Amino acid sequence: MRTRLDPLDVVGALRGGVATLDALALRLGGADRDELTWALAEAAERGWVRSNLAGCEPDGLCGASAPAVYVATDAGRAALRR
Repeated sequence: MRTRLDPLDVVGALRGGVATLDALALRLGGADRDELTWALAEAAERGWVRSNLAGCEPDGLCGASAPAVYVATDAGRAALRR
């Protein structure tokens, strides 16, 4: 049985700097895209990550725009220290 990807894992992966969804998946060892989008949405809801493109689809696709880039927030970095 697979466990869900923890939103804090996403924040931890962003300690290396900003990342697209694909870069995050690689940093997390090839994380499943559905699990990653769920964890990203949860982390964003908690205020731990933010994207450069508001209103994009959860998978980071924004029509004709460049892919979304994610970054850890101060709140996310603080959550990692708990």
